[in-house]
Amino acid sequence: MQKKNQKDNLKLYEENKEKDKDHVATPRWVVENIYDIINITKFNNIWFPFNNYDSHFKLKADELKLKYKATHIFDDLGNNFFTTLPPKNCELLISNPPFSQQNAIIKRTFELVDKGLIKAFCLLLPLATLETPSRAEMWEKYVDKLSILVFKKRIKFLNTKGSFNKGCCWVCYNIPNLKRQLYWI
Repeated sequence: MQKKNQKDNLKLYEENKEKDKDHVATPRWVVENIYDIINITKFNNIWFPFNNYDSHFKLKADELKLKYKATHIFDDLGNNFFTTLPPKNCELLISNPPFSQQNAIIKRTFELVDKGLIKAFCLLLPLATLETPSRAEMWEKYVDKLSILVFKKRIKFLNTKGSFNKGCCWVCYNIPNLKRQLYWI
């Protein structure tokens, strides 16, 4: 039965990649870049909450033999970020979340921090995520442990129809390697 579910989920996942504007993949160079900057090998228990089998976050983590849990709405359990708990003793949540749900994702991520369920996070988000009074309020509450890493060039995301180049940044919280609040990468 589980094999059938895996096959069905994989089919739904592949169909979703064709239709859903939020289903874009992070290029390998972006993943490798953040892994180097934060020294990801220092984290013992990592959560990739928006990543399926073909994610460069997972593929590079496998190469580095990192301990992680990857969840996705299309995995065997239908793990939804808003209801799924991170792995026990999660040291780092890292991902490129769906941009259209960024407000809810940011809010939920900070709730996980406040509950002690994750210690640190890195979210790849559009630069516009730093705007608006409601988001600014969220950021300001945690500013003492935030670092923003702004890309000097736009990112061309994978699995997109046409051109999907975005000005982006990493919003990072409680990352020991990051000593400043603002970086350009």
